[in-house]
Amino acid sequence: MVRRAVSIVIGLFFLAIIYTNMFPGNLGIGITATNKPVILYYNYGEQPFAPSAFPNVVAFASSHGFNTLMLVVYIGHNPIFNNSVLRSFYSYAQTKNVTFVPSYYIESLNDTIDVSGFSWINLDMERLSQTDQATYYGNLSRIVPLVSVTMPYGENPLFYTKMLIVETYAIPPIFWLEQITYSHGGTICSVHVNYVHSEQEYSTEFDYCLKYSDGVMVFDYPILVKSGY
Repeated sequence: MVRRAVSIVIGLFFLAIIYTNMFPGNLGIGITATNKPVILYYNYGEQPFAPSAFPNVVAFASSHGFNTLMLVVYIGHNPIFNNSVLRSFYSYAQTKNVTFVPSYYIESLNDTIDVSGFSWINLDMERLSQTDQATYYGNLSRIVPLVSVTMPYGENPLFYTKMLIVETYAIPPIFWLEQITYSHGGTICSVHVNYVHSEQEYSTEFDYCLKYSDGVMVFDYPILVKSGY
C-alpha cells in the first residue's frame, strides 16, 4: 500500500514537471510579458542580397508580424557587411518599428567582430566548446547591453545568458515531444518552416512558442517567403 502511494506521488511529480515545462507560467495560461521578441531569422548565406534590397526584407518582416529581424552578418571568420552598412540597416529598420539584430557565426576565439553602436547582437557559437562559448560571450557581454545566443536543442549551456534562443527545430510530433524536456521560462522557442507541412502547422507551433516561452524565432526568411505563409 505504501509502495503504491509512493509510486503515485512520484508519477504525479513527473507529470507536474512535464506540465510546467510544456505549459509554463501562470498554471498553463502562458508567460506574460509585453513586447516579446518575434524574430525573423535571415541566414544570409542561403540567399544573399544587395544592401539596396534591405527595405524589402524589412517590409516583409513588418507585414508578417515580426518586430525583430536577425541577420547573419559574419561567417567564415569574415564580416559580410562593413559597420557603416550595418548601421544603415539598423537605422532604416528602426523607422519601420523593426529591431535589427546582427548575428555573428563564431567559429574561433580569434574571430574579431565590430559591435560598436549596437545595443543587441546575437552569437551563434555551435562550433565552439561550451568553455570557449562562455569566454567569448563573457567578453562581448561586457560591452554590449544584450547578447543573445542561439543554441541547438539539447545542448545545456554552462553559462548564463540574458537571452537564450533554443533551436527547437523538428518535424511533428517530435517538436511537441521535445517541448516537455526543457524549461521555457528564460528561453525563446523557435520554428523551422522546412519542418512543417502546412500553414496551420506553422501557425500552431508559432503561437505555442510565443505564448509559452519568452518569444519566438522563425528560421528563416527565404524559406518563409517561398512558403507563402
